[in-house]
Amino acid sequence: MTLPQNDPVFAQVKAMVIERTGHHYYIDKDGQLFERIAQRMADRGDATLAAYRDRLLRADGDEWPRLESAVTINETFFFRFAEQFDALRTHILPALIEAHRMDKRLRIWSVGCSTGAEAHSIAVLLTDLLGDAIADWRVALTGTDIDEAALEVARQADYGAWSLRTLGEAERARLFDRTGDRYRLKDRYRGIARFERHNLMAMIADAAPLHFAGYDLILCRNVLIYFAHDDATRIVGALADRLAGDGLLLLGHAEPNPTFDAVADPVQVGGILAYRPHGSVPRPSAPVPEAPRPVAPPVRREPRIALPPRAVPPPPVPPPIVARAPDAVACYLTALGAMAAGERERAERGFRDALYLDRSFAMAHYLLGRHLLAQGRTDDGRRSLTNALRVAAALPPDAELAEGEGMTAGAMAAAARHAITTL
Repeated sequence: MTLPQNDPVFAQVKAMVIERTGHHYYIDKDGQLFERIAQRMADRGDATLAAYRDRLLRADGDEWPRLESAVTINETFFFRFAEQFDALRTHILPALIEAHRMDKRLRIWSVGCSTGAEAHSIAVLLTDLLGDAIADWRVALTGTDIDEAALEVARQADYGAWSLRTLGEAERARLFDRTGDRYRLKDRYRGIARFERHNLMAMIADAAPLHFAGYDLILCRNVLIYFAHDDATRIVGALADRLAGDGLLLLGHAEPNPTFDAVADPVQVGGILAYRPHGSVPRPSAPVPEAPRPVAPPVRREPRIALPPRAVPPPPVPPPIVARAPDAVACYLTALGAMAAGERERAERGFRDALYLDRSFAMAHYLLGRHLLAQGRTDDGRRSLTNALRVAAALPPDAELAEGEGMTAGAMAAAARHAITTL
């Protein structure tokens, strides 16, 4: 089926999808949206858009959840955003554990959890931090998503290598049981998180179930980039309202916006940006009592000679992180999700859409090049890798690339140069 240009029925279906899911991402991506609608039409046997629209208007059976699953972008992997997980491991989760040492109770919410890698990653950190004592804790770790098919994957906790791509072999062996090319999370980690279906638009309508409240930690990362700006701001406010008094909200790299400051308080925790409810006061650490000091006899001291103040070196400046436009990031994540699903054409189109929006997106250039080389398209792959090299070489070598999971411009340049020279 070809995209129906200026078809009022398609415009109506598109408006219905965006209103129901909040996926403003599709506002200017008719081709991608129609591709998913056409697949659902074929599965249902609807020969015309009008027939499929009528099916949706009737709320026929389970069609809306199936269409919502089809239009949702599922790109996730374990321990994504390394600096945030470093902060979770070394600062945020240890502080929460200490604060709840008496009641042994934690509430954590992974919003837009997709296939569950984020929630399971938190489960791994908690298990590593608490050890066998985790059995004595009441940990409510919930992952929610609009896509029921993705949630079923999360419940099974069975993944391909692409979802583990930042983990070394030793860590994969520690956390997963391998069967062929599949990896299933080990039992001691798998039973901690639970997963349920939830539409994030319910937060705006204030229709979220009552149990979605009082969270110590909420993660809503790389979700808001798919929503209209005003909706994203309202969602941040609604999530902040569902935090405990000293709880934290974490967003993705491309998502923080100055308008969010009107609905939540930005804070730096463990070197990363987070948000707290308005007017909240972080829980103070318990003071350590000082031992009594012995009383010494007075000592006669010679007058001191004033010395010039010693110069104090400034604190080290962290390497810059090169930001990317949210729309370009959304297209890039679409491409990664398509790669994971083995959809070559959609992956290439996603990378090219990202680069159309942002020609300096080094990771998109690089992964497009690798994607093309894997298909035997040597000339096209070399051209994309050369573009990646050119962009990376123009940046400070220690600048971290957005969506690069800690990869620096220097490392990118070396990787691209090596790939080009070995062709």
